[in-house]
Amino acid sequence: MGFLGERYAIAGVGETDWTRESGRTPLTLAVEAAQDALADAGLVPQEVDGFLSYAEGDSADGLHLASALGAQPNYAAEIVGGGSSAEFLVATAAAAIEAGLCSTVLCYRAMNGRSGRRFGTQESDGFSFEQIYPFSSFFSTQGITSPAQHYALIARRHMHEYGTTTEQLGAVALQFREHAGRNPRAMMHGRPLTMTDYLGAPPIVDPFVLFDCCLETDGAAACIVTSVDRARDLRQTPVSVLGAATRSGGSNVYHYGLPVITEAAGHHLAPRLFEMAGLRPGDVDVAGIYDCFTFTVLIQLEDYGFCEKGEGGAFVEDNRLSLGGALPCNTAGGQLSEAYTHGMNNLIEVVRQLRGDYVGTHRQVAEAEVGLSTGWGGPEVASALLLGARG
Repeated sequence: MGFLGERYAIAGVGETDWTRESGRTPLTLAVEAAQDALADAGLVPQEVDGFLSYAEGDSADGLHLASALGAQPNYAAEIVGGGSSAEFLVATAAAAIEAGLCSTVLCYRAMNGRSGRRFGTQESDGFSFEQIYPFSSFFSTQGITSPAQHYALIARRHMHEYGTTTEQLGAVALQFREHAGRNPRAMMHGRPLTMTDYLGAPPIVDPFVLFDCCLETDGAAACIVTSVDRARDLRQTPVSVLGAATRSGGSNVYHYGLPVITEAAGHHLAPRLFEMAGLRPGDVDVAGIYDCFTFTVLIQLEDYGFCEKGEGGAFVEDNRLSLGGALPCNTAGGQLSEAYTHGMNNLIEVVRQLRGDYVGTHRQVAEAEVGLSTGWGGPEVASALLLGARG
């Protein structure tokens, strides 16, 4: 039995162009992405009465977006969830509809992540590590002041324990760049990447080099959640929510306090997620795996059951993440090569693959019926959705 009886669906998706300097406000970006999603679904703003977004002082809130669109909200909220937000927003929208708080919800992420509030800067308009991780005082004194440094230690431990190689990390970067080459909207479209390029890239923090790290992006992305019954009367084939896990944590919010630091929260939520949907990892036809770094893809492939612990590196070899591979993954380029939107672009791409939007082109995953989208709010927190082309 799926999430809330498989009664809810994503009915439309939309986004802006992805840039490094939008020259626009987050509200203007949010309006454009919302209008794109509304047009995709065949709705007008007045038919949307719920607004949910991830914002951390860097976006436009739902009340302002509704006003700009000319809509009347019955339910509006901002959720602080970092990279676990996209899936959390969709599940929360479905729950709000189930509770009778609203009927149709616009979920969105809008930000100037490159030209505006950049992570890691100490200026007043940037994000410090302390703002994002309240517990960072436990390790910032040791020189860990950015996510790259935080996750690099976990990646290096994985390499030490399981023999994961630099080339296996590079395989993720190369595959997603190849997918971006098929996507004209991707920021890295037309910029092919070879293993020689990868191995020669500037180091960021051991073992990560430049191409192990996600992009910084200005832009916005949105999706519309409503009941399956209503979605069936709209423009697009509904993509049903089959299972959902929201902001699930591990046994300790301090990741270095976990018994096994090479595990992430997906390890704990995956069994419940698949049981909810009555599915297994082998049933997934296309995935959007949160890729703030190449390594986070490896660890999630293990934690969601696509391979055994320690085998993530081997799994990504031999083009297994390609469109014709065992698990087509981040097929628009992901956050490493399309855009960084705290996961919303990965979710949108899974929806489009399940709808068959690319049939007849070199971008479509053949016979895609079940999709997985994962969120990563740090190794210790995760959200995920199982989606189905069962509208």
